[in-house]
Amino acid sequence: MKTHILSARHAAVALTCAVALGSLTACNGDSDAAKSASGSTPSKGAEASPAAKPNGIDKLSAKEIYNTGMKTNAAAGSFREKMERDGNKSDLRLSATECVGTVEISEKGSFEIIRKGNDIWAKADSTFAKGMNSALGKTAFSTGKWTHGTPSNALMAKLASWCHQEQFTAPDTLDAGSKATKGKVTTVDGQEAVAVALAEKGESVTWYVATTGKSYFIKQDSTRDDMQDLTDSEFGKPVGAKAPAGPVVEAPTV
Repeated sequence: MKTHILSARHAAVALTCAVALGSLTACNGDSDAAKSASGSTPSKGAEASPAAKPNGIDKLSAKEIYNTGMKTNAAAGSFREKMERDGNKSDLRLSATECVGTVEISEKGSFEIIRKGNDIWAKADSTFAKGMNSALGKTAFSTGKWTHGTPSNALMAKLASWCHQEQFTAPDTLDAGSKATKGKVTTVDGQEAVAVALAEKGESVTWYVATTGKSYFIKQDSTRDDMQDLTDSEFGKPVGAKAPAGPVVEAPTV
């Protein structure tokens, strides 16, 4: 199993920027980043519904269920991912080339992010801007302005890593020796799904894959400190990332 859903990936941001960025927060529907995705036309029939026909995935092994769920999400081309851990949350709309949403770190502020191809924009609130600028020893963020860069800029690349777009190009798989077990079919947020659980040293993580319609991976529940709770939804809906309106400054080299 790879680490695209581990908070350790986000810790790399903290190390690079010398700021403790613990985790993530929900996207405000009225934010500039959210508005950049407005006007998108949802694809029809992208998500499974209670009336959808059984897909038979619950007959497979735990490893096959997990791997199929991840591959099905990647094949959707886009989805919305919400993550939460210890009061920190994120809400991002993702595809292989786009990312729109907001990240908030408990007691450290928040930032909106837009990625379209190789262009990355981030707009920090005053708390996040102050902390980052102090840690970097230079002005990287100004309240009310977007900071722009590309993946060649270390700061912008680390911020964009919260989008973990590798989910589309290299879907996660369980290791051959994984001790994951298959659970029962249950209902998760109105969707019938089969559980796949992995328990070690008193901690556990449970993944849920839809058993009707397309076999999407839809939820992760975890008691582990290094893994967030997350939900995936709105499969196949266009992200609609656009360059933001308003003042834009270029990201400094760090």
